[in-house]
Amino acid sequence: MLSYKTHDPKGWCGDPKRGAALGRSTWNEPTEGSFAKPLVLRHVPLDSGGYDPNGTYFGHGERLYWVASADGAIDYVIRAPNRQAARAAVLEEHPKARFFR
Repeated sequence: MLSYKTHDPKGWCGDPKRGAALGRSTWNEPTEGSFAKPLVLRHVPLDSGGYDPNGTYFGHGERLYWVASADGAIDYVIRAPNRQAARAAVLEEHPKARFFR
């Protein structure tokens, strides 16, 4: 099942005792057919301190969006002012992508 927690960095260098992770890794290893796969595009809320629901630090700025494929080959976050701009940015990299919620 597709989940934002799947590739959660789980703390600084993978150790939550050392503090919050700064951002998260990009998983973007599409296969030839993945460019046409459905992708999820979801807004990730940040609290007043700039942390996501997993406790990973992203700071303040434009809204944060999560992009992922069901098979996990694509899983990354982007910043954009709104969903339409985020969708356009994803389509630049994956021009045949379809989106589902």
